[in-house]
Amino acid sequence: MTPTESPPKDHSTRDRVIRTLLFAAVGVSLVVTLWGMDPGHLWAALEAADWRWLAVAVLANVASQVSRAVGWNALFTESRIRFSLLVRIEFAVQAAAAVSPEGVGEFVRIGYLLREGVARTVTVALMVVRKFFSSLGLVPFLVFIWWPGSNVPGWASAVAWVYLAVLLVAFVLIVRVVRTPSAPAREGRLRTIVFDARTALGPVRRPRVFAEVGVAAVVARALDLLAAVVIAKALDLRLSVAVLVLVLLSIEVSNVLPTLPGQLGTFEAAVLGATVGALGQAEGLAFALVLHAQQVLPQIPLGMIAMADNSLLRNRSKRDSS
Repeated sequence: MTPTESPPKDHSTRDRVIRTLLFAAVGVSLVVTLWGMDPGHLWAALEAADWRWLAVAVLANVASQVSRAVGWNALFTESRIRFSLLVRIEFAVQAAAAVSPEGVGEFVRIGYLLREGVARTVTVALMVVRKFFSSLGLVPFLVFIWWPGSNVPGWASAVAWVYLAVLLVAFVLIVRVVRTPSAPAREGRLRTIVFDARTALGPVRRPRVFAEVGVAAVVARALDLLAAVVIAKALDLRLSVAVLVLVLLSIEVSNVLPTLPGQLGTFEAAVLGATVGALGQAEGLAFALVLHAQQVLPQIPLGMIAMADNSLLRNRSKRDSS
């Protein structure tokens, strides 16, 4: 290292401090929200749940994961991958995300697709686009928040408009990025990676692919909303569609925060914040816990089955080739 060079900075301590402060903020918000709540009231709300409606919510969760796999299938126009494998990968990713910190599950996707010959750069680029479409799929349902007489707080309408504005900016950036790239004028690893990533987004330039991925995202969000509706029905809670859409929006916004495995804490805080004024403390927490369980618990066993099935198929393929 020359005298003019400075040693690389270690940001690990700073990152740990920031993450700790964020976790503490979530914990404090939960304590403040739940302060003085009667646990017996919470248990009574959970005990009265109609399990038939909860079964419908679980089926909606399964169908939602399949619709997400449909979106991935539309993006793989060059290297075709079996749809059944994409479904298994989706469940495996969600199962890993349910028991690990936010974002770790996507490493499972990268690993599985790498075995299918999809480069890491391609997978990461497509993951960014899929995340955009997933967020975009919620936009049609925001009309319930803006609808006259929706009886949602004023801040909810403001958050929905900010959410829409952010997605509009992201859309403009994605449109610019997915334009046919020219080969890098100079050699360099970073330039090559950027070129490969932009090339991987080629399918998004096709209107049919764009429409298919978009429709799959809207269907997935519609199934999420259906699950919220039937869970409210199962708990005999009087929640309007506007409030339920606000719940989904709050959960989506909370995803940008560092979180514990399975969004534990941030998920409940988001739901409780969205239902303030519509539900009491016990009813709000009961709804948050059941909605969270509906989104996490079915994915763990199905994901484990999917991962075991892929392992068996891979081992069988190795034996056949030897």
